[in-house]
Parts: sequence; C-alpha cells; structure tokens
Amino acid sequence: MLPRVDDFHDRREELAALERFWASPGGRLGLVWGRRRTGKSFLLTRFAEEKRAIHFTATQRAPEAELRAFSDTCRAVLEPAPTDVLAGGAFRDWDEALRYLAASSGRGRLLVVLDEFSYLVDADPSLPSIIQRFWDREGRDSKLRLVLCGSASTVLERLGAERAPLFGRFDMLLQVHPFTYRDAAAFNPGLEPARQALVHGVLGGMPLYLRMWDQDGSVERNLSRLFADPGSILVSEGELLLRMELPDAPGYFRLMAAIASGRTSYSKIRDAAGLDPTRGLERLTAMRLLERRTPVTERPERTRLRVYRIADNFLAFWFRFVYPNRGEIERGLGEEIVRSVILRGLDDHMGPVFEQMARDYVRLEAGARLPAATSIGSWWSGDGQTEIDVVALRGKEVVLAGEAKWSRTVDRRVLRALEERAVRIPGARGSPQLILFAREGFRDVARNEAITVTAAGLYD
Repeated sequence: MLPRVDDFHDRREELAALERFWASPGGRLGLVWGRRRTGKSFLLTRFAEEKRAIHFTATQRAPEAELRAFSDTCRAVLEPAPTDVLAGGAFRDWDEALRYLAASSGRGRLLVVLDEFSYLVDADPSLPSIIQRFWDREGRDSKLRLVLCGSASTVLERLGAERAPLFGRFDMLLQVHPFTYRDAAAFNPGLEPARQALVHGVLGGMPLYLRMWDQDGSVERNLSRLFADPGSILVSEGELLLRMELPDAPGYFRLMAAIASGRTSYSKIRDAAGLDPTRGLERLTAMRLLERRTPVTERPERTRLRVYRIADNFLAFWFRFVYPNRGEIERGLGEEIVRSVILRGLDDHMGPVFEQMARDYVRLEAGARLPAATSIGSWWSGDGQTEIDVVALRGKEVVLAGEAKWSRTVDRRVLRALEERAVRIPGARGSPQLILFAREGFRDVARNEAITVTAAGLYD
C-alpha cells in the first residue's frame, strides 16, 4: 500500500529544476506558473527552506500598498541597518526595491519570489519593463534569484512571449501541472484501484481536491459532502477558476458546457453555444483546459477530423453535473441531484476518463511492457462509424491497438470487435499488439490473444 501523501508529494522534478536554478552562477530570473490549486506556492516555500529568501504574495491592493507590504516583508528578512533605505519606511518605487535587493545579494545568494505576480502587473502595468531594465543593467551581474510566480496562466505566459519586455531573459520557465493519475493515487492510498480511478475521474489531479476525499466514506457520501452542500468550495470552484483565468468568461462557460454535454465537434459546439467558438476554443486549448484531438494517423494541422475534450477531469465533471444544476443545489436539492443525476451518470462520465487513462498507461509502458512507439492516441474513421480508443504508431506502422471499457468485466466480443476494426487503421499491416482494459477482469480472453489490464494494472 502507498504511504499517506504529504502536500509535497512527487514534485521532485520541479524541485530539482529550482535547485539547478539556485546553484547556477550570476543573477537568475525565473518564471513559475500553472493553474490555481496545483501547489506552486507550497513548492516555492519548500524550495526556499534553509535559504536566504523573501517570499511575497500580492493581494490586489493599490500599487502603493503593495510596495509598502513588500517593503515590510523585505525588512523582516534582511534586517536593515539604521541608516538603510528600509530603516525609515517603504521603498519609493520598484526600481529602488530591485536595486536594493541586488545590493543585498552581494553578501550571498538571495531568493526573491513575487507570488501572484499578475496582481502586481494589474496594479502597475509598467512593472515588467522596470524589471527588464533593472535586469539588463544590474540584475544579471548580481547574486539575486528573482522568481515571478502566479496562476493567471495567460498573463504569465505572455511575460516570456516574443516582443514582451522580458522575452529571452528568463533562465528558468517552470510550469507546474496537476498530478498524473498514478501520482494522484498517493493522496488516498487506502482506496482500491477502481475507486482510485473514479476519484481521479471526479477530482482530477489537484492536491487540494484530492485531500478532500474521505477514504472511509462511500462514493455517495463523498459526492454529497463535496457537491450537494451549497457551502462546499467545489460547488463554485469551476466558475471561480474560469473567472480568475478568463475575465471575459461568459462565452467560455457556454463552450465548456457544450463540450461537457457531448457536443465535441466544431459545428456541434457552435450550435450548442450559440456563438462563433473559434477564438474561444483556441484560447482554452492554449491554456490546456481543452484538448483538441485528431486521429493519431492524421497530421493535426491538416486534418478536418477534430474534436475537443475538457482536459481536466474535475472541470469535465463540474460542467457536466454541477454547472447545470447549481440553482437546485443552492435551493437545497443537492442530495437529490447527487442521487438522481450524478450517480446515474457517473459511469458514462468515467468512460472517456478511463480511455484517457489507458492511453496514458500505454505512453508510460511503451518500450518496456509494451511495444516501442513514436506516437500514441486514438483513431476514428472519416465517417465516424469506426473508432479505436488506443492506437500506438512506430513511424507510420500500427504497433498496438486497444479498447478500454469502464465496465466490471470485458469479454471475447470486445476482443473480436477490436480485431475487426484494427485492420481498418491506415498503416495497419500484419498483426499489431492488441490490448484490452477493464475495471476488474476479463472473460474468455486468452493470454496469447491480447494483453489485458485492469484498473489495478494501471496503478502497478
């Protein structure tokens, strides 16, 4: 059984990148970003332990108030001498603050984290240009490690974009992602694998959400506690997340709701949302809230065979079950929504989740337990009549084809159907490796006919 996870579980690669950033010579400028709730601030707090460090979090105050608060934070760490600029009050401006920090780093490396940096930019849009001028003149030659961090992905990604003031100046670009399904399992190690998969399908990979699941409670009890109570933070979390990331959110809500309801092609999304979805789909995809899927055998930039899926399981769940029923939940009908809507629709929701877990498993095991591959995805025919959940290619050759069913058992009929469909994939020559995924087990499938993987196997 996995040990009970702490809040820092499996951020080893991110911490290693930060340590390399710290150890490099000269001044260093870094950018850390990711969605809300991924644990960015906790990661940076852990990284700052036993280092000379200033960690400041902006809070949407007026520019003068932010600078005063930053000055107080610096004063507490650096303990200025009586004649120091900080001894008598706050920094007069950000340029003075940065030059002071660079001078302070002369006594040894100094880490400065500006968390929720997008709030500082909202208060003072000239701040990126101020940092750029300081960095070019003094920062690069200091021992300062300056990290800009925040959750507003679009703002923070633009900081490093071409023509932006700080373009080409970052020594580290670190995006903190939600946990994978395997890593997320350590948050609730007492759950059996099929329940782990279900929790992943409901809550995704966010540490905060995963810690809210009660391992000793039933699925219905957990869903009621998390989604039937109007006071639960998860009832409003989807809306809060989108409004934080996208100030002009209403149109994006309509797109996400359309996709969550099963309208996944461009035309069906357009008709369901009642608007031109082009720019919205592009932006949501760039933010990795949506995934644009094409058959693995097609070139994405050329094919018209495109569909969209919500890339985050929690958001897919929220837009399917919570968003259209929030009024009833807030009026006290949450328990009935859980019983009559969520529990009845949960297996349908888990179908695409389990398919994605199967594709992730094949990526993890390609070249080890499974054939080596250069691309892995799904495939469907132009007429939409034939679809295969998992297809792996080596070059243009189909080396693996698989089917994933969120059902307790899979039998021989599924295998035979997969065999018939696999020969229709472009590039299918000979006999690709067949693989089947089921929640618990298989009937009448011989070991030499297909690899079989249960939910327990996904976590092995």
